[in-house]
Amino acid sequence: MPDQISRFLSTRIDAGDFPSAVYAVSRNGRVVLQNSLGFAVRGPNSVKATNETIYDLASLTKVLVTGLLAAKLLENGAFSLSDNVARFLPEFNTEDKRSITVENLLTHTSGLCAWKPFYLLVDEPAGILPTIAGLKPDNPVGTKVVYSDLNFLVLKELIEKSFGKTIDEAAREQIFEPLGLK
Repeated sequence: MPDQISRFLSTRIDAGDFPSAVYAVSRNGRVVLQNSLGFAVRGPNSVKATNETIYDLASLTKVLVTGLLAAKLLENGAFSLSDNVARFLPEFNTEDKRSITVENLLTHTSGLCAWKPFYLLVDEPAGILPTIAGLKPDNPVGTKVVYSDLNFLVLKELIEKSFGKTIDEAAREQIFEPLGLK
């Protein structure tokens, strides 16, 4: 079993799905399988993943909250997967972004790049959407899956516009309070 888990994770690391993985399986409160694979940090000073590697879960919150709020809006008919983002965000009504749909944002097939250092590019949060709208896509829409923080930033704007409140307020009202999470 440990060989199967490690082999599977190694193939996904080799495919470029993620740079590293750490897993532990416990039975009756005792760890029975554990391994770490890949590099927790890549680059000039690469750091190999270890069983003690800690991953940032903020990205998990981003995916879960954004995904759940988008699902609520889809369910309520505020928008559909096939709706063009430009219908809601006029900044995207440009030649190279007009065909981006809600589905493209959710499936990371928008063509937008993976990330940009907005802390260096804009002085205030209101400047992020116009900056994204002004960027040239890395790929044609719908041709390649690239996990993109920019997709989440655009989805955030779409969600806030649809709910008429900040994403934090919408999450509290639509997710956390109904589940009794404060």
